Amino acid sequence: MPPEIDHVIEQAKKEKNVITKAKLLRFLTVDKEMRIKDVSRMIGMKESYVCHILRLNKLDDMIVDGYYSKLISISHLFIISRLRTTDEIRLAYEKVISDNLTVIQTEELVREILYEMKSTGEHLPQEEIEKAKKTISDVFAGAKMKLIQTRVKSKIVLEIKGSLTDSTPAIRAIIKKLTSLTS
Repeated sequence: MPPEIDHVIEQAKKEKNVITKAKLLRFLTVDKEMRIKDVSRMIGMKESYVCHILRLNKLDDMIVDGYYSKLISISHLFIISRLRTTDEIRLAYEKVISDNLTVIQTEELVREILYEMKSTGEHLPQEEIEKAKKTISDVFAGAKMKLIQTRVKSKIVLEIKGSLTDSTPAIRAIIKKLTSLTS
């Protein structure tokens, strides 16, 4: 490895300032065209964390100055840097400053901007999920239900084990029950 790269890697390992570290990592990954996987291994950091730090490079100087002026925290920077465009980033930054948003409120704001929906409502209670799983299993001969619920989407997965001879009638029965609900 060239001495220049070794020097930058050592610098990145020791660097405490996350903005400076982001610039060093950008130099390695963009200017020197190193893979994130290799950089993360050499620095001793998880690849995902290297990616989080690299995203900080898209923040403009006004936002970085806000961090240095202690108007926002490093957590705010990481969250805001998830946004796609500079306009979205500026909008979020200004809202964080003007409304004095907490980190959790900033996460909600970024989620609203990214997915164009508010994170409202509550998750289904566990006992309701368990009851639904049992009902599905009883009604559809051992079918298993899995529910995935996040703040921005929900998914129900039904698993029916067996050959097509077994599963096709069960799927038809499910579709028939659902269609009868809308008729």
